[in-house]
This record gives sequence, C-alpha cells and structure tokens, in this order.
Amino acid sequence: MREDDLDDKVPKDDDPRCPTIPFKAMEKQRWRREWRSALIVKVLGCSFPFLVIAKRLQTIWAKCGTLQISSLTYGFYVVCFTSQFDYEQAVAGGSWRISDYYLTIRPWWRNCNPKLAKVALTMVCAKIPGLPREFINREVVERIASYIERCIKVDRATQNGDRG
Repeated sequence: MREDDLDDKVPKDDDPRCPTIPFKAMEKQRWRREWRSALIVKVLGCSFPFLVIAKRLQTIWAKCGTLQISSLTYGFYVVCFTSQFDYEQAVAGGSWRISDYYLTIRPWWRNCNPKLAKVALTMVCAKIPGLPREFINREVVERIASYIERCIKVDRATQNGDRG
C-alpha cells in the first residue's frame, strides 16, 4: 500500500489559520477513478488560446467518445476521455501537433502538479525527403531513427513501400 493511499492524519500542532484537512483513502480512490483515462498535454514552443487547443484535440482524438479539456497552469492541459479506445489511440497514435508545434502527452498522475512537471521527451515525426526508393523499408528507417533517439513506430505506407 502506498503512503498516499493511507488516511491522512492531522498533526497535533496543526495551524488553525491554515488547517490540514484529512481525506480517507477510499475517498481519494473514488475521486481519482475518473482521471485514469486522462492525459496531461502541453504544446511545445507556442501558446494557443484554449478554444483553439480544445477544438483541435476534439478533432484529432474524439472518434468514439467525447473529451473534457481543462486548462491547468504553466501551459498544461488535462484531457479526460469517455472512450478507452480514443485514449489508447491518443497515447499510441504517434506524434501529435497543433499547426507546426508538437504536443507532449503523458498519462495523468496522482497529485499532478504542473509546476513540478518536466518535459524530458516527446515523440516527433521525422521526414526524410529524397530518400532513394531502395532505402524505404523498416530496417533502414529504424537505423536512421536510432541516430536521432529511437524508433517508436514506422507508418504502414513506409513499411509497405507504398510512398516515398
């Protein structure tokens, strides 16, 4: 059992001007349940109005269900999914962008605090114009990607050699 799942204990020297309010573990679990299908999102390098971000995320992610999008601080947003399929597609779907700016996404975490969040990695789509046809295959693409970082996914058209 995690420390955070235990009932909060009120310290004996609690300051009456700023009291500590205890919550039971069952309450915390119940309140957190809806956040299990949520993502924390940030646009890298640009600030867009909330409505622009909300409309774009609705367009790209809400295929089977609906999204509830809320603005957090420090440029982060939380996106709650009603469809597990939509959630999984957003997580595994590849590099997401708004205009030419990449989105960082990560699953919601307990006691989420955007002030402490660090963006360490993001998935990007690498395009290699002019790559000769004989090099358009999974093995070559994965080798090229290994020089950038690591290959997460090769699109189907590249795997099949349908497009250059």
